[in-house]
Amino acid sequence: MGKSKPIEIITPPNVLKAKLGGPLSLTSSEAIKRAERALENLSHEFDNWLDDEITRVENTWNAARDLSDRENQLTEVYGASHDLKGLATTYGYPLITRYANSLCRLLATDTSRAVAPANLIEAHVHACRTAMRQNIKSPDHPVGIALAHELETQTEEYADAV
Repeated sequence: MGKSKPIEIITPPNVLKAKLGGPLSLTSSEAIKRAERALENLSHEFDNWLDDEITRVENTWNAARDLSDRENQLTEVYGASHDLKGLATTYGYPLITRYANSLCRLLATDTSRAVAPANLIEAHVHACRTAMRQNIKSPDHPVGIALAHELETQTEEYADAV
């Protein structure tokens, strides 16, 4: 073997750390307080943003219901409901998260999208809109929980059959 060259390790400076003002701990109580204040400052917009997301689900569902290329259109419904699922609890509507999660489960695969019952999709979409319209923010709302349970039960029965 030939002559080996010495190894030199170069550690670049951590410029990001300097820009942030030093090390940032994930448990930094000040950082958590700043994030909570930022969310509180934006919270007056949450209902508008949630309304936009639900409208997107409704519009994609309306397009899917009326077209022959339903499977591809339902892929868009799935995407819109997936986004809604991720945002609803942050916006203060945990039951809408459950409804959207159940709709995602209903439309999770190409096979299920091809044969998903329209009335069950429609029930999920209406549940989301109704929960927002009725301002149902409590995860313990008795009617909201009963509806979530029924949607989830129907979706499970359907998914098991497919």
